[in-house]
Amino acid sequence: MPERTFVARPAAAEVPSWVREHYELVDAAAVDEYVLDFDPDVELRFASEPPVRGRAAVRDALAAGHARHRLDHKIVGCWEAGDETIVEFDVVYTYPDGRRCERSSVAILRRGPSGLIDSLRVYVERPPAG
Repeated sequence: MPERTFVARPAAAEVPSWVREHYELVDAAAVDEYVLDFDPDVELRFASEPPVRGRAAVRDALAAGHARHRLDHKIVGCWEAGDETIVEFDVVYTYPDGRRCERSSVAILRRGPSGLIDSLRVYVERPPAG
């Protein structure tokens, strides 16, 4: 039987400060602050869900999530390629009744010429309703 060879996973690059600061605000549920990181014409998409467009609509969608549960993102890896940043997380959702649920997640953030996030695509298994 031939020996298997494994290719080592590339090491994650250092996490840029803007990514850390953005997700600190997300975890603090500071929606009105972190939404300012988004371009006015931002597009948000969670996996196969229909996209949400525009800063105000994205703010409302994200605020609805914060109303259902707290979030705690642990960055596992971060890679930059041109104007896109790929972030891998372990995310803990905590519900008002104290239940906790952990999920793995990947977010792809694209920053436009203004330096603001103009596209955010999140790939995560949805936590249970709660």
